[in-house]
Amino acid sequence: MSKLISANFVRLFKSGIFKLYMLFSAGMSAFLIIMRYTEYRNNMEQYAKLPPEYHSIDDLVFAALLYILLAVPVLVGSFVGTEYSDGTIRNKLIVGHKRSSIYLANLIVCTTGVLIGIILHILINCTVGAALCGMEVLTVPKILKITLYIVTSFISLTAFMVMLTMFVNSKAGASVAVLILTIIMFFASLTIYSKLNSPEYYEGYSFLDEETGEIIEIPEEKNPHYLTGTKRKVYQAIYDIIPVSHMYEATGQSTENSKKFAVYDGIIFIVTTSLGILLFRRKDLK
Repeated sequence: MSKLISANFVRLFKSGIFKLYMLFSAGMSAFLIIMRYTEYRNNMEQYAKLPPEYHSIDDLVFAALLYILLAVPVLVGSFVGTEYSDGTIRNKLIVGHKRSSIYLANLIVCTTGVLIGIILHILINCTVGAALCGMEVLTVPKILKITLYIVTSFISLTAFMVMLTMFVNSKAGASVAVLILTIIMFFASLTIYSKLNSPEYYEGYSFLDEETGEIIEIPEEKNPHYLTGTKRKVYQAIYDIIPVSHMYEATGQSTENSKKFAVYDGIIFIVTTSLGILLFRRKDLK
């Protein structure tokens, strides 16, 4: 399998899509750093009255990863889809490579390619961004913890994407299919998050009636859409399973559920990889 992996890495690094993906990852870092630095330089008097964290890079170190997430399906779909469009998979089978080896080689190289872009983005923010804008809140241990959290999430999501793209005999079709599913997971995650975090009760408030001059008191009111019981457990389970949910919390620098999500990421990786290999062995490649 080492020869398959080596050949795949050569193809990956020569790929125009991979170069665009790396450029996009670095470009997002540059864009955020320039915007934050320009804003600070143009409003130095106002920022001088505020704590340093208001103009630092802390809150932007991981923020753009949700946008980079949308570039990952294009990279994975293009890389795997090319195997079919160029007839590479059939050639590999003809020379004696096992289907499981072909599958795992694609998974390893796709995952590595995705992570290179992610790490590059974080490194630029933590070095160039910190040098220009400062870093006041984030510490090295917390950066490493959040980065590990993000890495496990992207590994599980990439495994899911590879499983899907290995069954689509088209480069464009593979990219579009996983991109659509990623967008669906993204919005599903945000919707479920908002429902799980909606308050059980709406706070009471008061206001002055201008016509009568009376102060109207509005009492605390129960939220009719608040999730309870089994329904809440189901929503929470779905949220925990979706890898995009893990990234959403990680980009917000929340590590409260990192251990739980890491376990789910491991389960997703094992299940999707095992299922992918099993189904790929039975796939008709004629």
